[in-house]
Amino acid sequence: MDAFVSSFSPTMRYLCGYSGSNGLLIVTDRSVSFLTDFRYKEIIQTSVSADTKIIASGSLVQAALKEKIFSAVKTIGFEKDHVTVAAFENIRQAAGSKKLMAVSGIVESLRAVKDDSEIRTLKQAFDISDKVFKKILGIIKRGMTELELSAEISYLHKKYGAENDSFDVIVASGVRGSLPHGTASTKKLQEREFVTLDFGCTVDGYHSDMTRTICLGTPTSDMKKVYRIVLDAQQRACDAVRPGILAKNIDGIARKHIAAKGYGKYFGHSLGHGVGLEIHELPRVAPQSTAILAIGNVITIEPGIYIPKQFGLRIEDTVVVRENGYELLTGSPKDMIVL
Repeated sequence: MDAFVSSFSPTMRYLCGYSGSNGLLIVTDRSVSFLTDFRYKEIIQTSVSADTKIIASGSLVQAALKEKIFSAVKTIGFEKDHVTVAAFENIRQAAGSKKLMAVSGIVESLRAVKDDSEIRTLKQAFDISDKVFKKILGIIKRGMTELELSAEISYLHKKYGAENDSFDVIVASGVRGSLPHGTASTKKLQEREFVTLDFGCTVDGYHSDMTRTICLGTPTSDMKKVYRIVLDAQQRACDAVRPGILAKNIDGIARKHIAAKGYGKYFGHSLGHGVGLEIHELPRVAPQSTAILAIGNVITIEPGIYIPKQFGLRIEDTVVVRENGYELLTGSPKDMIVL
């Protein structure tokens, strides 16, 4: 292809610095053009890196045609994973006799390896989430609802400087802990139950992601046993992280440990995923993943055990793949905390 077009926010932010909602990035072998509307006129002058910056009214694709950006182009590549049918029709109409090429994963594979600047930004996001977790330990109390607790986390994220939550805060307590992605409900926190907290925040578009499971009151012997199994699996997987290892082997280390303890059927999701401008990105850390870890990858390690009608728990850290192993981004303690 001799032109690449994108209106996908993470792609535009990564390639040219744009953080608005409406934009069109066009990269050819000759130049980089960026189009948006009047709302972002001032923003693009200071934050967007492009040879040509155009403020358009109406269709950005039609404006690109009017500016003859595609005049010397024969093949236009577009991100098939991020284009709606309506957007594709616009591109096809604009292309005319030019060839369209559906591409996938080109920018995502670049984003999978973080540079020092990106990692510094990620550390800011994780510092905020760690600070929030420490504060939350003094706020959690019996009788409050999961929704109240999730609201406190969201409020503290912004109070401490984050742009937003990375995703809807997960608070799952007691029997609801068997829901791996149990979004907060009106259920009240009770004595002698686990509370799983999965949350993160964004700083300059980059996401933090962490999970901690705490216990209200004295845990049962089964709760202690299962917590130890998950913690050991999580640490074993972390310790195996290094450049050159297959991501699926990291998953296998945690999965085999949990299975050997008799709880394999209660761990059904993948071990982890990449984190950056999206909360889920490359590389995948899963049984079927073909990814090989490289220096600069940022991945989560998050095994869990979920027993229906009883309880569930997950422990999640995010790590950077370094030359001699890994660097932990999550700073919060992960031994069982009893309140």
